[in-house]
Amino acid sequence: QTRGGTVFDVYQIKKFATNLTASQKSQIEESFRRLMLGLVRRGVAAGDWYLVMPLDPTLDNRDWFDAMPDAVIAAMVADQQLLLTDDEQRRIREWRKAPGRIIDWKGLVFCEALNSAYWFVTDYYLHGGQERLRSAVTDVAQLLRRDLTLPAADDVDTTAVLAPADIREHLGRLQRALDGDPHFRYGLSLDPTPPQLLNEPDLLAATQDIQADGSCITFRIYERFAEAVNLRPIPIKVDFEFSEGTPEHEAFEAWRKYGKPVTVPASISADLPGGLGGPLTNGTISILPPDDDSQFILRMRVQMPDGSVGPGLAFTMVSTTGADRTGVWSRGTGAGGVVTTEGLLDVTGKTSTISFSVAPLSGRNAAEVLPALRFVAALRHPNMLQMAPQYGPYFDFDRLGAEWDLVSPFELRLVEALALLQDRTPTPIAIPDLATLSAEDFQAIESAASLIAGRTIVGTWSALSLPLNADFEVDPDATYELAVTMPLILTLGGRRLEFGAVEDLLLSVKLSRNEDASVLASPAERDTAYRRFVPGVATPTPPFQIGVRPAPAPAA
Repeated sequence: QTRGGTVFDVYQIKKFATNLTASQKSQIEESFRRLMLGLVRRGVAAGDWYLVMPLDPTLDNRDWFDAMPDAVIAAMVADQQLLLTDDEQRRIREWRKAPGRIIDWKGLVFCEALNSAYWFVTDYYLHGGQERLRSAVTDVAQLLRRDLTLPAADDVDTTAVLAPADIREHLGRLQRALDGDPHFRYGLSLDPTPPQLLNEPDLLAATQDIQADGSCITFRIYERFAEAVNLRPIPIKVDFEFSEGTPEHEAFEAWRKYGKPVTVPASISADLPGGLGGPLTNGTISILPPDDDSQFILRMRVQMPDGSVGPGLAFTMVSTTGADRTGVWSRGTGAGGVVTTEGLLDVTGKTSTISFSVAPLSGRNAAEVLPALRFVAALRHPNMLQMAPQYGPYFDFDRLGAEWDLVSPFELRLVEALALLQDRTPTPIAIPDLATLSAEDFQAIESAASLIAGRTIVGTWSALSLPLNADFEVDPDATYELAVTMPLILTLGGRRLEFGAVEDLLLSVKLSRNEDASVLASPAERDTAYRRFVPGVATPTPPFQIGVRPAPAPAA
């Protein structure tokens, strides 16, 4: 039993069933002594300690047991052959006096409760499975009593002899009939097509019987506890069926050296539990990497030729070694979840390779993936790839010999623009499908981002009507400057997003009054227009603010 993932509570099991003798007490004391030594000399992460045996303590036994831990520790300290160091003595005392420390006797009542909860274990080992067999026969008999009479022919919903709802209770009986193995549990599924077999917690093996119509019966075998395959081993004989130099042979060698997963042709003979084993010819075998929760952080960054530091990214990594332990396969995912890396280290040749890949960007948040894209965009010659653990200095890994075209300049510009826009709105902005993004949409996104970044966009303009105040006196011979405040709005992913206000500045304008009292603005000497972002101004609504003033006279 684990607590916090690192500390183990210890259940010391003894078979003593009658009043304890002096010899039996000595054996219990020796077990506790070994635990204390394991704590300080073997690094055993011990938590609480329980003595488990089919015997409830008498008053005398309880007095002895309560004094036993301190008596054993005192004897260890005084033992001149053991020679506990001061640090070991301190650690033992700290363990003993830890707040909430439990040292307890679990007697007959506890054992009987276990026997009641896990009756099939006792039945299997002590009674040859007789009780389990009787229970299973009862359940199977109930299954066989199922009335299989065909539904009435005039029933318009009749499409099969049975409907799924008709056998729900019987499937439950079937599960109970299968659930008597003390080492393993079994899962059964009936599917119209073979389901994909995935690596699940406690899953040891699975078999699939594919029928002529393509339907499939799948059995899954799960271990009940971590020691199940040690108590009931599963011998497997595998004959690989591939020739040297084939892709299958290369994949097998990559598994043998680096521990990479492999699927190759093979003939297999396995003594699987539940009678599910036997020979399998002309099949395939998949060898997966071992489960490994020991993840680690690897930081990578790019150093520019002038020594300056470029973009970096932290990766969450796992490593696997092959069967002959001459290589290491490392793989991981960078922060943001869009960049993955894979590395192979040849221990014997002291060589290594590394590769990167980028997942599809469509639908991802631009601000979250931008750091990763900047990193992979910098993976080019002659930059230096540097690495570092989670903490500590970086070291040079390799000079990049060629450019990896993992992200195009177009993609990077788009994501940078969207990430900048994301800072101006609480609405999440997803990267659009690049295959359907039009040039006009891309230009609108990039222009909006450029404005927010503080750049001025220079363009041209043509004549337009303006709703100027009727009291404004228009001089058709004068040249004016106009400043029009407009909303900065984009439609992304079908949503209308507001980013504030922009000002269009026209520096050379001729004005004339229309018959409807509106004013016609036309370019004078030049048709240049300047657009800039106005910080701190909310998105305006009509009528928009228009500023007009006479243009300054040309310099002499």
